[in-house]
Amino acid sequence: MVKTAYRYTWLCVTLAIVTAFLVLHPPGAQAADDTTLWEDACAKIDAGELAGATVLLNQLLEEYPDSPKAPAAQLKLAYVKIKTNPESTAEIVDAFSLVRTKYPASGEAAEALARIGYLHCRSDKARAVSDFAGFLLSYPKHRLAPHVEQSLARLYLRQGELDRAEQAFDNVKDTPGISAALADEAALQSGFVKIMKFYKSKDKSHLTAAIDALGKLGSSSRMNVRARADLGVAEATLLLRNREEAHAKYAAAAETYSGQPYFRGIALYGTAFSSQEAGKLDQAIDEYNAFLAAQSGSTLAEKDAAWKSVALASTSRRVQISIEKAGNWRRLPGIEIVRRAVCNQARCLYLWRRYDEAIPLLAELVECIPKGTEVRAEATRLLARCRNAKGGSPR
Repeated sequence: MVKTAYRYTWLCVTLAIVTAFLVLHPPGAQAADDTTLWEDACAKIDAGELAGATVLLNQLLEEYPDSPKAPAAQLKLAYVKIKTNPESTAEIVDAFSLVRTKYPASGEAAEALARIGYLHCRSDKARAVSDFAGFLLSYPKHRLAPHVEQSLARLYLRQGELDRAEQAFDNVKDTPGISAALADEAALQSGFVKIMKFYKSKDKSHLTAAIDALGKLGSSSRMNVRARADLGVAEATLLLRNREEAHAKYAAAAETYSGQPYFRGIALYGTAFSSQEAGKLDQAIDEYNAFLAAQSGSTLAEKDAAWKSVALASTSRRVQISIEKAGNWRRLPGIEIVRRAVCNQARCLYLWRRYDEAIPLLAELVECIPKGTEVRAEATRLLARCRNAKGGSPR
């Protein structure tokens, strides 16, 4: 009887335990596998639920550390950190570095190194160069390699290492299988580096090479590339002192890109400057007037502001955000040509002894340009010369 009661008691205890387990863990509520956790986390990221995604990704890493999804989960956590705390560069770098530490042989480790390089571009250009060079050495065939080398070339360019920049751009251009857009951009940059090398060395062979390189982009399907290449060829031609030919190229570009205010504006300025260089001062004055008339606004300040807006609109959204955030307008080629056009036009008027026309132009220019700029200093000196030549005060 005692044994029967004992067995009955343990049977009740066992049933209670089983019942409790089934209540807490019903048959349909099996633990999620790594694939499910990954898919649910990605869905939450797409929906903007970053906190929930972080929980699921960490769960995947804790419960399935050897899962094929683990490197991707670690990488995804780093990208989530960019979204949740974008200003904490050091923490984000650490998050991407963790991918390389835990999964060094994975494809995600390569992507993490590239991202670390881009993050270092914000504040430590030397480390970014090292990161990108290390990436190309370790992963020369990676799908990101051309993009990384393009970024490395731009860093070399900013540091004034023109030979390295040119070589890197050429490497990208000649990479088999890359997109036409990437190849064209690299070829375009390589052409302009050649012009910059002329400014540095005065070796005209760089200009001939630039004309050859940029001329090949006339068949590009991208209007933006064709326009910049055409203007680059015109600039190199002018630097070779072929002024009549340069004038014709700028005039042709102004016609071809008549619907693109930025490119047309640079071309109109180029025609005027070509005439000025050729000593055709009366023609240059009229062409500078045509350029200025094409800019919106009635005052010089309004025209200058309008030109900046047009120049900014001609760039990619990424560059626009960068310029607006940092205020680094000099990243836009030709950003000062409204001011320069007025100064050049006034110089032509001065040489023609038309002081009464030059003085008000220069006075307005000096008034609206901040002190310490090259154009303002030049305009101030020219204004004094005009007033002296006219017999007035050299104020």
